[in-house]
Amino acid sequence: MRPSAALAAAVTASAVAVAVAGCKGTPTAADIADRAWRAHELVVAAGEREPTCAAAGAAMQRAFDEHRQAFVEGIKLDRDRARLEAATAYIEAHEGRYKDLEDRMAALSDRCADEPTVVAVFQRMESP
Repeated sequence: MRPSAALAAAVTASAVAVAVAGCKGTPTAADIADRAWRAHELVVAAGEREPTCAAAGAAMQRAFDEHRQAFVEGIKLDRDRARLEAATAYIEAHEGRYKDLEDRMAALSDRCADEPTVVAVFQRMESP
């Protein structure tokens, strides 16, 4: 499974949320995009640090559970076209870090393609 769709959706949704909401304590589309990116990064890093795919899956699951809300918010925003459009500038300004993370996700997915827990975490990232 290629996790790029999950990352793109979360990043896009996150960026949308950041650009749209800006009032008193309400996170902006950029804030939400940044949180979703960071949540993806934390889950991937948790898996990358482990020597085996079984350990990677368990570590990724813990990281996902801890940061699930950022994934939920990112997906929710991705489904709102108007908010998504509002985040375009933010996403474009941070394109490099998203590409790097997408490459890391693909490498981890390829390395652990036969580990059910890793596959399941990537799927949960797409549909938290």
